[in-house]
Amino acid sequence: MLNEASRLAGLTVYTRNGQRLGVVHDVLLDTTQRVISALLITGTTPRLVKDSENIIIPYRWVQDLDDVIILRYFPEKIELANNETTEFKFEDDDDEFYDEN
Repeated sequence: MLNEASRLAGLTVYTRNGQRLGVVHDVLLDTTQRVISALLITGTTPRLVKDSENIIIPYRWVQDLDDVIILRYFPEKIELANNETTEFKFEDDDDEFYDEN
């Protein structure tokens, strides 16, 4: 797993139709199952990803890899909602860890 993961960074990613998607910037690993779970793609093509945003794609979409990566699946075009914000909230408000004594 680590041997394969280490060689993916920097590879160019293409769709099944031969359109350049972008370049692998990082690899996300599932350490419990010891497999590659996803790829962080940067420098994306505006035809495929609105505003050339960085995206994360599941590794199961990869069909073949050698000097480049070929995807077995990719949606026609990805449009990300920029107006959405993510907030983190802890479910357990009764946590006494930070209570001062």
